[in-house]
Amino acid sequence: MKERKSVYPGSATPKVKWIGKIERLAWGGLGVGREADGRLLLLSAPLALFPGEEVEAEVRWKARHGEGEVLRWLVSDPRRRPAGCPVARLCGGCELWEAGTHATALKRLMVEDLLRRQLPKMETWEWKPAPAEARRHRIQLHWAGRQLGFHRRRSHSIVPVSRCPAADQALSNAIPRLAEALEGGALPSRPQRWELATGTPAGEVFASLEDGRAWRLEPDGWHVSQDSVLHTHRGAVLRHRVGGFFQVCAPWAMDAFGQVLEAWDLRGITLFDLYGGVGLFSVLLRERFQRFVLVESEPNAVAWARKNLEHLGLSAECHAVDAADWMPDGLGEPGDTILLDPPRVGLAPAFSDKLKRAKAGNLVLVGCDGAAFCRDVQRLAPEWHLEHLAVLDLFPLTAHAEFVGLLRPTPAP
Repeated sequence: MKERKSVYPGSATPKVKWIGKIERLAWGGLGVGREADGRLLLLSAPLALFPGEEVEAEVRWKARHGEGEVLRWLVSDPRRRPAGCPVARLCGGCELWEAGTHATALKRLMVEDLLRRQLPKMETWEWKPAPAEARRHRIQLHWAGRQLGFHRRRSHSIVPVSRCPAADQALSNAIPRLAEALEGGALPSRPQRWELATGTPAGEVFASLEDGRAWRLEPDGWHVSQDSVLHTHRGAVLRHRVGGFFQVCAPWAMDAFGQVLEAWDLRGITLFDLYGGVGLFSVLLRERFQRFVLVESEPNAVAWARKNLEHLGLSAECHAVDAADWMPDGLGEPGDTILLDPPRVGLAPAFSDKLKRAKAGNLVLVGCDGAAFCRDVQRLAPEWHLEHLAVLDLFPLTAHAEFVGLLRPTPAP
Protein backbone atom coordinates (compact mmCIF):
# COMPACT_ATOMS: atom_id res chain seq x y z
CA MET A 1 0.00 0.00 0.00
CA LYS A 2 1.21 3.48 -0.84
CA GLU A 3 0.27 7.03 -0.02
CA ARG A 4 1.12 10.44 -1.36
CA LYS A 5 0.13 13.79 0.06
CA SER A 6 -2.35 16.01 -1.70
CA VAL A 7 -2.50 19.39 0.03
CA TYR A 8 -5.68 21.44 -0.33
CA PRO A 9 -5.65 25.21 0.37
CA GLY A 10 -7.52 26.04 3.56
CA SER A 11 -7.73 22.41 4.68
CA ALA A 12 -6.81 21.91 8.35
CA THR A 13 -5.81 18.29 7.76
CA PRO A 14 -4.14 17.49 4.44
CA LYS A 15 -5.61 14.71 2.36
CA VAL A 16 -3.44 11.92 1.05
CA LYS A 17 -3.91 9.50 -1.79
CA TRP A 18 -3.83 5.91 -0.56
CA ILE A 19 -3.61 2.65 -2.53
CA GLY A 20 -4.35 -0.66 -0.89
CA LYS A 21 -6.72 -3.59 -0.40
CA ILE A 22 -10.12 -3.75 1.23
CA GLU A 23 -9.65 -6.22 4.08
CA ARG A 24 -13.28 -6.50 5.17
CA LEU A 25 -16.59 -4.67 5.25
CA ALA A 26 -17.74 -2.78 8.33
CA TRP A 27 -21.21 -1.63 9.38
CA GLY A 28 -22.54 1.15 7.21
CA GLY A 29 -20.98 -0.17 4.01
CA LEU A 30 -17.48 1.01 4.89
CA GLY A 31 -14.47 -0.81 3.49
CA VAL A 32 -11.70 -1.41 6.01
CA GLY A 33 -8.10 -1.03 4.87
CA ARG A 34 -4.85 -0.85 6.77
CA GLU A 35 -1.76 1.34 6.58
CA ALA A 36 1.71 -0.21 6.81
CA ASP A 37 2.05 0.95 10.43
CA GLY A 38 -1.16 -0.89 11.37
CA ARG A 39 -3.56 2.07 11.45
CA LEU A 40 -7.03 1.30 10.12
CA LEU A 41 -8.74 3.10 7.26
CA LEU A 42 -12.51 3.43 6.95
CA LEU A 43 -13.43 3.99 3.31
CA SER A 44 -16.77 4.92 1.81
CA ALA A 45 -17.51 4.45 -1.88
CA PRO A 46 -20.20 5.42 -4.40
CA LEU A 47 -20.56 1.75 -5.39
CA ALA A 48 -20.31 -1.61 -3.64
CA LEU A 49 -17.00 -2.72 -2.21
CA PHE A 50 -15.87 -6.35 -2.16
CA PRO A 51 -13.26 -7.63 0.30
CA GLY A 52 -9.95 -8.16 -1.51
CA GLU A 53 -10.37 -5.37 -4.06
CA GLU A 54 -7.51 -2.93 -4.55
CA VAL A 55 -8.55 0.71 -4.63
CA GLU A 56 -7.20 4.22 -4.74
CA ALA A 57 -8.71 6.48 -2.10
CA GLU A 58 -8.39 10.00 -0.79
CA VAL A 59 -7.85 9.91 2.96
CA ARG A 60 -7.65 12.24 5.92
CA TRP A 61 -5.72 10.83 8.84
CA LYS A 62 -6.93 11.31 12.39
CA ALA A 63 -5.08 10.53 15.61
CA ARG A 64 -5.41 6.75 15.34
CA HIS A 65 -7.15 6.00 12.06
CA GLY A 66 -7.98 7.39 8.65
CA GLU A 67 -11.27 8.12 6.88
CA GLY A 68 -11.67 8.59 3.18
CA GLU A 69 -13.43 8.10 -0.11
CA VAL A 70 -12.66 5.55 -2.82
CA LEU A 71 -11.77 7.35 -6.05
CA ARG A 72 -11.27 4.38 -8.35
CA TRP A 73 -10.88 0.63 -8.44
CA LEU A 74 -7.48 -0.75 -9.47
CA VAL A 75 -8.28 -4.46 -9.07
CA SER A 76 -11.98 -5.31 -9.10
CA ASP A 77 -13.70 -8.42 -7.83
CA PRO A 78 -14.80 -10.69 -10.72
CA ARG A 79 -18.32 -10.75 -9.26
CA ARG A 80 -18.77 -7.04 -9.95
CA ARG A 81 -21.47 -6.32 -12.54
CA PRO A 82 -22.50 -3.16 -14.43
CA ALA A 83 -24.89 -1.00 -12.44
CA GLY A 84 -28.53 -1.10 -13.46
CA CYS A 85 -28.83 2.65 -12.85
CA PRO A 86 -27.35 5.35 -15.11
CA VAL A 87 -26.61 7.68 -12.17
CA ALA A 88 -25.32 5.03 -9.75
CA ARG A 89 -21.97 6.77 -9.15
CA LEU A 90 -23.59 10.15 -8.50
CA CYS A 91 -26.85 9.53 -6.65
CA GLY A 92 -26.80 9.32 -2.86
CA GLY A 93 -29.70 6.91 -2.61
CA CYS A 94 -28.03 3.53 -3.14
CA GLU A 95 -24.53 2.35 -2.21
CA LEU A 96 -24.53 -1.25 -3.43
CA TRP A 97 -24.86 -0.94 -7.20
CA GLU A 98 -22.41 -3.17 -9.15
CA ALA A 99 -22.73 -5.90 -6.50
CA GLY A 100 -25.29 -7.67 -8.70
CA THR A 101 -26.88 -10.66 -7.02
CA HIS A 102 -24.25 -10.49 -4.27
CA ALA A 103 -25.54 -7.24 -2.73
CA THR A 104 -27.38 -8.93 0.12
CA ALA A 105 -24.37 -11.19 0.85
CA LEU A 106 -22.15 -8.11 1.17
CA LYS A 107 -24.66 -6.57 3.56
CA ARG A 108 -24.56 -9.69 5.68
CA LEU A 109 -20.79 -9.30 5.99
CA MET A 110 -21.38 -5.78 7.36
CA VAL A 111 -23.88 -7.13 9.90
CA GLU A 112 -21.50 -9.90 10.95
CA ASP A 113 -18.76 -7.35 11.57
CA LEU A 114 -21.07 -5.22 13.72
CA LEU A 115 -22.35 -8.14 15.80
CA ARG A 116 -18.86 -9.53 16.28
CA ARG A 117 -17.80 -6.25 17.86
CA GLN A 118 -21.00 -5.17 19.66
CA LEU A 119 -22.86 -8.39 20.58
CA PRO A 120 -20.17 -11.10 20.57
CA LYS A 121 -22.26 -13.46 22.70
CA MET A 122 -25.00 -13.57 20.03
CA GLU A 123 -23.53 -16.45 18.06
CA THR A 124 -26.78 -17.55 16.39
CA TRP A 125 -29.01 -15.16 14.50
CA GLU A 126 -31.26 -15.22 11.44
CA TRP A 127 -30.58 -13.35 8.21
CA LYS A 128 -33.45 -12.60 5.85
CA PRO A 129 -32.18 -11.45 2.43
CA ALA A 130 -34.33 -9.25 0.26
CA PRO A 131 -36.05 -11.05 -2.62
CA ALA A 132 -35.00 -9.98 -6.10
CA GLU A 133 -38.37 -8.34 -6.74
CA ALA A 134 -38.29 -6.07 -3.66
CA ARG A 135 -38.65 -2.44 -4.68
CA ARG A 136 -39.35 0.83 -2.89
CA HIS A 137 -42.95 1.95 -2.53
CA ARG A 138 -41.90 5.39 -1.25
CA ILE A 139 -39.26 7.67 -2.76
CA GLN A 140 -38.36 11.27 -2.06
CA LEU A 141 -37.33 13.57 -4.89
CA HIS A 142 -36.13 17.16 -4.88
CA TRP A 143 -37.31 19.87 -7.23
CA ALA A 144 -34.75 22.65 -7.67
CA GLY A 145 -36.86 24.90 -9.90
CA ARG A 146 -35.64 23.41 -13.15
CA GLN A 147 -34.56 19.88 -12.30
CA LEU A 148 -36.24 16.97 -10.51
CA GLY A 149 -34.08 14.26 -9.01
CA PHE A 150 -32.21 12.90 -6.03
CA HIS A 151 -29.51 14.54 -3.98
CA ARG A 152 -26.01 14.00 -5.26
CA ARG A 153 -23.88 11.89 -2.96
CA ARG A 154 -22.63 13.96 0.00
CA SER A 155 -24.26 17.06 -1.46
CA HIS A 156 -27.52 18.97 -1.72
CA SER A 157 -27.14 19.50 -5.45
CA ILE A 158 -29.56 17.60 -7.68
CA VAL A 159 -28.91 14.59 -9.89
CA PRO A 160 -31.73 14.77 -12.47
CA VAL A 161 -33.53 11.46 -13.04
CA SER A 162 -36.30 10.28 -15.31
CA ARG A 163 -36.60 6.84 -13.73
CA CYS A 164 -35.49 4.93 -10.63
CA PRO A 165 -34.73 1.20 -10.94
CA ALA A 166 -34.76 0.84 -7.14
CA ALA A 167 -38.42 1.94 -7.04
CA ASP A 168 -41.54 0.04 -7.97
CA GLN A 169 -42.29 0.46 -11.67
CA ALA A 170 -45.42 2.48 -10.92
CA LEU A 171 -43.34 5.07 -9.06
CA SER A 172 -40.54 5.07 -11.61
CA ASN A 173 -43.05 5.72 -14.41
CA ALA A 174 -44.50 8.62 -12.42
CA ILE A 175 -41.21 10.56 -12.18
CA PRO A 176 -41.42 12.15 -15.68
CA ARG A 177 -45.12 12.88 -15.11
CA LEU A 178 -44.22 14.76 -11.93
CA ALA A 179 -41.40 16.64 -13.66
CA GLU A 180 -43.72 17.63 -16.51
CA ALA A 181 -46.35 18.98 -14.10
CA LEU A 182 -43.75 20.97 -12.17
CA GLU A 183 -42.19 22.40 -15.31
CA GLY A 184 -45.60 23.40 -16.66
CA GLY A 185 -46.83 24.92 -13.40
CA ALA A 186 -49.63 22.39 -12.91
CA LEU A 187 -48.18 21.65 -9.44
CA PRO A 188 -46.55 24.04 -6.93
CA SER A 189 -43.21 24.79 -8.54
CA ARG A 190 -41.13 26.44 -5.84
CA PRO A 191 -38.02 24.38 -4.91
CA GLN A 192 -38.94 21.75 -2.33
CA ARG A 193 -39.04 18.04 -1.55
CA TRP A 194 -41.69 15.74 -3.03
CA GLU A 195 -42.63 12.21 -2.04
CA LEU A 196 -44.06 9.63 -4.43
CA ALA A 197 -45.85 6.69 -2.84
CA THR A 198 -47.95 3.71 -3.80
CA GLY A 199 -49.76 1.06 -1.80
CA THR A 200 -49.62 -2.73 -1.58
CA PRO A 201 -50.03 -4.12 -4.13
CA ALA A 202 -48.69 -1.21 -6.16
CA GLY A 203 -51.35 0.69 -8.04
CA GLU A 204 -52.41 4.28 -7.43
CA VAL A 205 -49.52 6.74 -7.24
CA PHE A 206 -49.64 9.78 -4.95
CA ALA A 207 -47.40 12.83 -4.78
CA SER A 208 -47.20 14.85 -1.58
CA LEU A 209 -45.46 17.80 0.02
CA GLU A 210 -44.27 18.17 3.60
CA ASP A 211 -47.14 20.55 4.38
CA GLY A 212 -49.61 17.68 3.87
CA ARG A 213 -50.98 18.57 0.43
CA ALA A 214 -51.36 15.56 -1.84
CA TRP A 215 -52.24 14.68 -5.43
CA ARG A 216 -53.22 11.43 -7.14
CA LEU A 217 -51.89 10.58 -10.59
CA GLU A 218 -54.62 9.92 -13.14
CA PRO A 219 -54.40 9.44 -16.92
CA ASP A 220 -54.93 13.15 -17.56
CA GLY A 221 -52.52 14.34 -14.87
CA TRP A 222 -52.31 15.07 -11.15
CA HIS A 223 -55.48 15.77 -9.16
CA VAL A 224 -55.82 17.06 -5.60
CA SER A 225 -56.56 14.10 -3.35
CA GLN A 226 -57.79 13.46 0.17
CA ASP A 227 -57.43 9.69 -0.26
CA SER A 228 -55.23 7.44 1.88
CA VAL A 229 -52.55 4.95 0.86
CA LEU A 230 -53.82 1.38 1.20
CA HIS A 231 -51.75 -1.72 2.00
CA THR A 232 -53.18 -5.23 2.12
CA HIS A 233 -51.48 -8.17 3.81
CA ARG A 234 -52.96 -11.61 4.50
CA GLY A 235 -56.52 -10.38 4.62
CA ALA A 236 -55.77 -7.25 6.66
CA VAL A 237 -55.91 -3.67 5.42
CA LEU A 238 -53.69 -0.85 6.64
CA ARG A 239 -54.24 2.75 5.63
CA HIS A 240 -52.22 5.90 6.26
CA ARG A 241 -52.28 9.45 5.00
CA VAL A 242 -50.40 10.28 1.82
CA GLY A 243 -46.96 11.40 2.93
CA GLY A 244 -47.28 9.61 6.28
CA PHE A 245 -44.59 7.22 7.46
CA PHE A 246 -44.75 3.59 6.41
CA GLN A 247 -42.20 0.95 5.47
CA VAL A 248 -40.16 1.85 2.38
CA CYS A 249 -40.41 -1.58 0.73
CA ALA A 250 -43.86 -2.21 2.16
CA PRO A 251 -44.81 -5.64 0.72
CA TRP A 252 -41.46 -7.21 1.62
CA ALA A 253 -41.36 -5.56 5.05
CA MET A 254 -44.80 -6.88 6.00
CA ASP A 255 -43.85 -10.37 4.85
CA ALA A 256 -40.49 -10.35 6.62
CA PHE A 257 -41.76 -9.01 9.94
CA GLY A 258 -44.68 -11.44 9.81
CA GLN A 259 -42.38 -14.41 9.23
CA VAL A 260 -40.12 -13.49 12.14
CA LEU A 261 -42.89 -12.83 14.65
CA GLU A 262 -44.74 -15.99 13.64
CA ALA A 263 -41.59 -18.09 14.07
CA TRP A 264 -41.12 -16.71 17.59
CA ASP A 265 -44.73 -17.68 18.40
CA LEU A 266 -45.43 -14.52 20.35
CA ARG A 267 -48.82 -14.57 22.06
CA GLY A 268 -50.40 -13.47 25.31
CA ILE A 269 -52.80 -11.05 26.97
CA THR A 270 -51.75 -7.49 26.06
CA LEU A 271 -49.47 -6.21 23.33
CA PHE A 272 -48.01 -2.81 24.17
CA ASP A 273 -47.18 -1.46 20.70
CA LEU A 274 -44.90 1.52 21.44
CA TYR A 275 -43.91 3.87 18.64
CA GLY A 276 -46.73 2.01 16.93
CA GLY A 277 -47.26 4.20 13.86
CA VAL A 278 -50.47 3.27 12.05
CA GLY A 279 -50.62 -0.16 13.70
CA LEU A 280 -48.46 -2.43 11.54
CA PHE A 281 -47.22 -4.69 14.35
CA SER A 282 -50.57 -4.84 16.11
CA VAL A 283 -52.13 -5.94 12.82
CA LEU A 284 -49.44 -8.58 12.23
CA LEU A 285 -50.03 -9.97 15.74
CA ARG A 286 -53.81 -9.48 15.75
CA GLU A 287 -54.64 -13.17 16.27
CA ARG A 288 -52.11 -13.70 19.07
CA PHE A 289 -53.14 -11.19 21.74
CA GLN A 290 -56.42 -10.35 23.44
CA ARG A 291 -55.81 -6.64 23.91
CA PHE A 292 -53.74 -3.95 22.22
CA VAL A 293 -52.34 -0.67 23.53
CA LEU A 294 -50.75 1.46 20.82
CA VAL A 295 -48.70 4.55 21.65
CA GLU A 296 -47.46 6.95 18.97
CA SER A 297 -46.51 10.64 19.18
CA GLU A 298 -47.81 11.63 15.71
CA PRO A 299 -51.54 12.40 16.07
CA ASN A 300 -52.40 11.73 12.42
CA ALA A 301 -50.79 8.29 12.59
CA VAL A 302 -52.72 7.51 15.78
CA ALA A 303 -56.00 8.48 14.10
CA TRP A 304 -55.26 6.04 11.29
CA ALA A 305 -54.11 3.35 13.73
CA ARG A 306 -57.41 3.62 15.56
CA LYS A 307 -59.31 3.17 12.28
CA ASN A 308 -57.10 0.28 11.16
CA LEU A 309 -57.49 -1.63 14.42
CA GLU A 310 -61.21 -0.94 14.73
CA HIS A 311 -61.73 -2.17 11.17
CA LEU A 312 -60.27 -5.53 12.25
CA GLY A 313 -62.44 -5.64 15.36
CA LEU A 314 -59.50 -5.48 17.76
CA SER A 315 -59.83 -4.36 21.36
CA ALA A 316 -57.39 -1.48 21.31
CA GLU A 317 -56.41 1.70 23.12
CA CYS A 318 -54.55 4.26 21.01
CA HIS A 319 -52.65 7.11 22.66
CA ALA A 320 -51.16 10.16 20.90
CA VAL A 321 -48.19 10.79 23.18
CA ASP A 322 -44.46 10.10 23.26
CA ALA A 323 -43.89 6.50 24.38
CA ALA A 324 -41.21 7.46 26.90
CA ASP A 325 -43.59 9.96 28.57
CA TRP A 326 -46.55 7.57 28.52
CA MET A 327 -44.90 4.42 29.87
CA PRO A 328 -45.46 3.86 33.61
CA ASP A 329 -42.98 2.08 35.85
CA GLY A 330 -43.46 -1.67 36.06
CA LEU A 331 -45.45 -1.89 32.81
CA GLY A 332 -47.14 -5.19 32.05
CA GLU A 333 -47.57 -8.68 33.46
CA PRO A 334 -45.76 -11.92 32.59
CA GLY A 335 -48.38 -12.67 29.93
CA ASP A 336 -47.81 -9.37 28.12
CA THR A 337 -45.36 -8.25 25.43
CA ILE A 338 -43.83 -4.81 24.95
CA LEU A 339 -42.91 -4.12 21.32
CA LEU A 340 -40.84 -1.04 20.51
CA ASP A 341 -40.01 0.40 17.09
CA PRO A 342 -38.24 3.63 18.10
CA PRO A 343 -36.79 6.29 15.77
CA ARG A 344 -33.47 5.66 14.08
CA VAL A 345 -31.51 7.07 17.02
CA GLY A 346 -32.89 4.34 19.28
CA LEU A 347 -33.95 4.56 22.92
CA ALA A 348 -33.10 7.43 25.23
CA PRO A 349 -31.09 6.34 28.30
CA ALA A 350 -33.87 7.32 30.71
CA PHE A 351 -36.41 5.29 28.73
CA SER A 352 -34.07 2.27 28.73
CA ASP A 353 -33.88 2.56 32.53
CA LYS A 354 -37.66 2.60 32.74
CA LEU A 355 -37.91 -0.47 30.51
CA LYS A 356 -35.54 -2.31 32.84
CA ARG A 357 -38.24 -2.07 35.51
CA ALA A 358 -41.05 -3.39 33.26
CA LYS A 359 -42.88 -6.55 34.35
CA ALA A 360 -43.90 -7.87 30.90
CA GLY A 361 -42.81 -11.36 29.91
CA ASN A 362 -41.38 -10.39 26.51
CA LEU A 363 -39.80 -7.35 24.95
CA VAL A 364 -39.45 -7.05 21.17
CA LEU A 365 -37.01 -4.37 20.02
CA VAL A 366 -36.95 -3.17 16.40
CA GLY A 367 -34.22 -0.93 15.05
CA CYS A 368 -33.36 0.41 11.60
CA ASP A 369 -29.83 1.35 12.70
CA GLY A 370 -27.80 -1.64 13.78
CA ALA A 371 -25.35 0.30 15.92
CA ALA A 372 -28.17 1.99 17.89
CA PHE A 373 -29.94 -1.37 18.25
CA CYS A 374 -26.83 -3.04 19.71
CA ARG A 375 -26.30 -0.15 22.10
CA ASP A 376 -29.91 -0.41 23.30
CA VAL A 377 -29.60 -4.16 23.88
CA GLN A 378 -26.52 -3.46 25.99
CA ARG A 379 -28.37 -0.75 27.95
CA LEU A 380 -31.26 -3.09 28.72
CA ALA A 381 -28.93 -5.66 30.28
CA PRO A 382 -28.74 -7.33 32.69
CA GLU A 383 -32.48 -7.12 33.38
CA TRP A 384 -33.25 -8.21 29.80
CA HIS A 385 -31.22 -10.66 27.73
CA LEU A 386 -31.38 -11.08 23.94
CA GLU A 387 -32.76 -14.54 23.20
CA HIS A 388 -33.46 -14.31 19.45
CA LEU A 389 -32.21 -11.95 16.77
CA ALA A 390 -33.28 -11.56 13.14
CA VAL A 391 -31.74 -9.10 10.70
CA LEU A 392 -33.88 -8.20 7.69
CA ASP A 393 -32.67 -6.71 4.42
CA LEU A 394 -35.58 -4.29 4.09
CA PHE A 395 -33.58 -1.65 2.21
CA PRO A 396 -32.21 -3.29 -0.98
CA LEU A 397 -29.19 -1.70 -2.69
CA THR A 398 -28.29 0.23 0.47
CA ALA A 399 -26.08 -0.54 3.47
CA HIS A 400 -29.09 -0.37 5.83
CA ALA A 401 -30.81 -3.31 7.52
CA GLU A 402 -33.58 -3.80 10.09
CA PHE A 403 -32.78 -5.53 13.39
CA VAL A 404 -35.49 -7.33 15.36
CA GLY A 405 -34.70 -8.82 18.75
CA LEU A 406 -36.71 -10.85 21.25
CA LEU A 407 -35.59 -10.15 24.80
CA ARG A 408 -36.66 -12.03 27.90
CA PRO A 409 -36.33 -11.14 31.58
CA THR A 410 -33.09 -12.45 33.04
CA PRO A 411 -33.86 -15.06 35.72
CA ALA A 412 -32.96 -14.05 39.25
CA PRO A 413 -29.73 -15.70 40.50
